[in-house]
Amino acid sequence: MLVEKLKDYANGDVYPFHMPGHKRTGGNELPYEIDITEIDGFDNLHDPRGCLAELQENAAELFGARRAFALVNGSTVGILAATRAMTKDGDRVLIARNSHMAVYHAAELCRLNTEYILPDTLDGLGIFASISPASVEQMLKAHPDISLVVITSPTYEGVVLDVKSIADSCHRYGARLLVDEAHGAHFPFSDRFPQSAVPCGADAAVTSLHKTLPAMTQTALLLTNDDILARELQRQLSIFETSSPSYVLLASIDRCLTFLKDSKGAFDDYSRRLDRFHQAAKALRHLSIANDELLNAEKVFDFDSGKLCLFGNGCMSGKELMDTLRAEYHLELEMALGDYALAMTSVCDTDEGFDRLINALTMIDSRCKAADHPTNTTAYPLPQKRYTISEALNTDGEMCDIDHAEGKISREYVRAYPPGIPIIVPGEVIDREVLSRLRTLMASGNEIITDHSAFPLISIIG
Repeated sequence: MLVEKLKDYANGDVYPFHMPGHKRTGGNELPYEIDITEIDGFDNLHDPRGCLAELQENAAELFGARRAFALVNGSTVGILAATRAMTKDGDRVLIARNSHMAVYHAAELCRLNTEYILPDTLDGLGIFASISPASVEQMLKAHPDISLVVITSPTYEGVVLDVKSIADSCHRYGARLLVDEAHGAHFPFSDRFPQSAVPCGADAAVTSLHKTLPAMTQTALLLTNDDILARELQRQLSIFETSSPSYVLLASIDRCLTFLKDSKGAFDDYSRRLDRFHQAAKALRHLSIANDELLNAEKVFDFDSGKLCLFGNGCMSGKELMDTLRAEYHLELEMALGDYALAMTSVCDTDEGFDRLINALTMIDSRCKAADHPTNTTAYPLPQKRYTISEALNTDGEMCDIDHAEGKISREYVRAYPPGIPIIVPGEVIDREVLSRLRTLMASGNEIITDHSAFPLISIIG
């Protein structure tokens, strides 16, 4: 049974360096006693006037926004609803290529014509840098009919964009800005972290409470300072979000907000733990933790030091490092890709957890040998687009082995999971660079996922 399997895992000694941010603290039993529906006295999430309206007002105040919407289907539902609220069918939109799949699904459902902007890759690290405001402005000049720009800040690895400057550029050209801030819910609560998106001028932003704060999985917020937009956001949420919202999850949001009202001491402790960890990591000889390199990188506007990017530097791949930490030290990381693995930390992590991680890395480091040729993931160009996403998905197709797909047009998304960012999107040409990228990821042990088939089969336009 799933419940028994979860209880056995919880009773073990595996330490979670992954989401959710509560790090499995705060209770051991399923809370059936508070699992209710929208009965009298408990408000209506899609027309809140009572206790849920108060919850959302508290959230808006804490996160520096005029309006906040509590989400129980994760940031995904916020992205879907916000994209629909801020576009019309057939609009041209600009999307950061390193966006979450929900952004692409929103473009698909809204029949949008997508343009993409690909961030540079940081030399020697193989992770995406910040998208520059100048590159966004260049795209807005080239496509003056763009109505919406969608960016991710922070990225999975913690790289932050200059949201204020990007928002200014968008508004000069008549476009709105939506920020996927799912990994930055903790930003407003310590000066150690970058600024949040909505106070920097984003028209709307989604943030996942469950990723880096003490809240249950699927809890998130949709934020805006635009009262007129807020009315359409509420309408779209009634379409995309469940009509039977979980009061267990809503209660988790409420408890998280209560924690945040008086959280300075907890975040001070968190900052101290991070400082101590990063200082200790400087003694590693072969492995490394990207921190100073990102904080001082020319192409990185800002960085969330709570994201621990662990690099094998040619001694081992990210997946090998992640597997070793799990098997030998009972430390579970968030993901691995190419040459690095990602440990997600939060305000709920403990001194013991950080100590276990640095001690494990020190032991692994002592067994490593110097590598002559690090295997950092390299950048790859954007594939050529022949159809919009919705056009491709509504065109007849056939199945093809990926080894025979060069020059064909994809009818599905192809992505490494995690992190789930598309390598190829429906309507794009499967070129030699795409195939090379896929082979590199497979050689590093990453799982490749498609929509309709078991990779290496892929659906193409016939």
